[in-house]
Amino acid sequence: EDHKRQTNPVLPSTSSSEIEAKVLYEICNDNGVRGPPNLPPLFCSVLFCSVPSLSVERGHIALNGAQRRCIKVSSGDEVSVSRFIPPNDFDLALLKLKLEFVKKEASRTEQVDAVVLSNHLKKIFMNQVMSSGQRVTFEYHMTAYIFTVNQVIMKGQENSGDVERGMISNDTSFIFEAANTSSIKFVNQHEAASSNVLRDDFNPQSLGIGGLGEQFAYICRRALLSRFVPLQMFHKLGINHVKGLLLYGPPGTGKTLMANQIGKILNGKEPKVVRGPDIVSEMIGKTEKNIRDLFADAENDQRKHGDQSKHHVIIFDEIDAICKMGGSTRAAEVARHRIVQQLATKMDGMKALNNILLIGVTNRKDLLPEELLRPGRFELKVKFSLPDESGRLQILEILTDKMENSFLAPDVNLQELAARTEKYSGAELEALVNSSVSRAFNRASSVHSTKMGFDEESFKITMEDFLHQLHPLAVQA
Repeated sequence: EDHKRQTNPVLPSTSSSEIEAKVLYEICNDNGVRGPPNLPPLFCSVLFCSVPSLSVERGHIALNGAQRRCIKVSSGDEVSVSRFIPPNDFDLALLKLKLEFVKKEASRTEQVDAVVLSNHLKKIFMNQVMSSGQRVTFEYHMTAYIFTVNQVIMKGQENSGDVERGMISNDTSFIFEAANTSSIKFVNQHEAASSNVLRDDFNPQSLGIGGLGEQFAYICRRALLSRFVPLQMFHKLGINHVKGLLLYGPPGTGKTLMANQIGKILNGKEPKVVRGPDIVSEMIGKTEKNIRDLFADAENDQRKHGDQSKHHVIIFDEIDAICKMGGSTRAAEVARHRIVQQLATKMDGMKALNNILLIGVTNRKDLLPEELLRPGRFELKVKFSLPDESGRLQILEILTDKMENSFLAPDVNLQELAARTEKYSGAELEALVNSSVSRAFNRASSVHSTKMGFDEESFKITMEDFLHQLHPLAVQA
């Protein structure tokens, strides 16, 4: 049952609300028995952690100005408060924050180290919930700041568009941007955004990547690591980033998934994805213009921010359709050569961009011209094969992760399914899971045919559902 309390304006700038201790005990314990509070968040339109305080009157909650504005209440308003228990898989993989000064001074400029700030925010906000649009005040190096949560991305969640909130953990990464009205300059932004991914114990399954640990480690080592070296050290070494990465292998083996997650690792947002057939045009010069347009954002960013420019990831799906060897006429050969040169100019020409990573995805590496695969261009080539039994188990674990606690019957044995799905690709395993869920839906709809809807409590996906879909043609026969 919700507890109704009045807001109190006495709280200083902090991340937590304060409440009279006895009231907090009542909220924390469903049966009303007092016990030590474990700092549970209090649910309003956002989630706040609350700590007991002797200075807060009974029946009141202390919120600072930013918190009151966030939930649209004024001092003395009545609010409804209840306990929130975080669900499983509630940890944040990434937070995108917009930073500004609490007190705006036109002449003030501040250089902020993104790595140091990330560690500071983890320390003071560990295990606290952040919601999209939330504004939070904090103190850093004797200065009062306020950040706005622009985007939250959950662990293992490919499509983060519908995510509203999540909890900060030790594995959460941060990406910062300065508000237009502030003069905050960030350094070491790249290192802060992806320091967790490059740890030795990082598990790519948290990104939804299963059965590809070897490929992921190789790509991190060869293509990503140099991008997180401090800039001063990078310039002293006199090295260049890998600009091009080619992922090749049979269909359904995770190439496109890997490419998309690499894009998120580097800049925390969806990379540009273009399909080869969509960019090719029969109009003279149109294909080359389409390719130039893809690099416009990266060029503008590098011109404006130089070495501090964000990484720009462009994925060419079915890259063989753009520059394949096909076509024996002189005109076809000239057109192919122009396209290849257009790409090469951006990667290793006189005006090459240093803030890009191009990822080509193809099932037919043999169709690509050799001049595109030389060092400085798509020099890093990674082969993707069908997953082995261990890889298939990882993929099945990822695909069934969210349904495991509630909807998987106890008899489901993923290890056995991994053993019985030899030569299945990742896409085929996903189809197996989806069709098994459909069979369970069909069975449930027959049981509940006399009434609308499903009984969520009794709905289960059984081992028989999976086994039935392993050989659907044989079953039909």
